[in-house]
Amino acid sequence: MKGNEPLSEKNYSEWQGIMPVVNDKARVYQSWANGNEDLYYKSTTKELNAALAQFAQVEAQHHVVVLRPGPAERRSFDKTAISYNWELHILGGLARRLANDNVEDLEWPKDPVLTVSIGGDIDLEKLEIPEGVTLRAAPERGEEKTSSPAGWQRIADFLEARKRQGQK
Repeated sequence: MKGNEPLSEKNYSEWQGIMPVVNDKARVYQSWANGNEDLYYKSTTKELNAALAQFAQVEAQHHVVVLRPGPAERRSFDKTAISYNWELHILGGLARRLANDNVEDLEWPKDPVLTVSIGGDIDLEKLEIPEGVTLRAAPERGEEKTSSPAGWQRIADFLEARKRQGQK
């Protein structure tokens, strides 16, 4: 579904406090298959920081934020290109039975995961990471490894600097 028409809270009752993120005005697209749901957003760093603050308040055991080089693009069901710079992944419905509690498993997470594509309108140096959020680098897949080596390195350096400072 394209656009940002508000979605019903009934579909997200498992995670109290998630509705401000789900229904963020920056949402441009939603895909759903048997409860395996991805919500795509396009915003500025400032707007993303507000969403990150909301995400950190969601009642969930883990608040994982994944960083990857941007830009990001998704093809809609009708094959239209949709650009975005952050995504919320949620497992509910039938897909929830595959969910697990391993924060390293970014494909089948029990709790919602927010993925940020760094670059363009999203400035890594201006990200405000709230307390309680665990940062991860996205696993590199196929051509991504060679498409943005500088982007992957910036993210690795950013995560290493946070680790040295005792931050997750």
